[in-house]
Amino acid sequence: MTDASAGTPRGKTPEAWVGEEGSSPWHAIDQATVDHYAVLTGDGEGEWVHLDSERAARELPYGGTIVPGFLQVAHLTKLFAEALTGLGDIDPNHALNYGFDRLRFVSPLPVGAKFRARFRVKDVRPHPSGGYVVMQDAALEKEDGALTLAAEWLFHISDRAFH
Repeated sequence: MTDASAGTPRGKTPEAWVGEEGSSPWHAIDQATVDHYAVLTGDGEGEWVHLDSERAARELPYGGTIVPGFLQVAHLTKLFAEALTGLGDIDPNHALNYGFDRLRFVSPLPVGAKFRARFRVKDVRPHPSGGYVVMQDAALEKEDGALTLAAEWLFHISDRAFH
């Protein structure tokens, strides 16, 4: 196993990260961001629930349009950096998104609603090619505490991340 304690806080090895948790500051996604996202990705194009504020206000119980689920996912990287600062000085160029073991869109996130992310390191295990796979619980929650997204998110952190 790799001795990666040199770049971690208080001499912690990555295995000692299990249980570390944090929350991001509050954020909101505005309609202009949703509109731009739809143009860039095609996700939401032609779907009035995401793009037509007036119709959504009339026909949906949320008071307006809702944020596409994958736009919420796209925010996780930024929110993770804001939330979990206690893992040490890791080079993000060697901490790669490894995918999701589980991803659920639990409830809609209305455009303009405040939300934040909560993360908790659930597991750290050696990767066969070196480094570590870090599994974390990730959740987006609205101000009322209701979850909009729940996931098990994985990162592969190579040995070079600690140098």
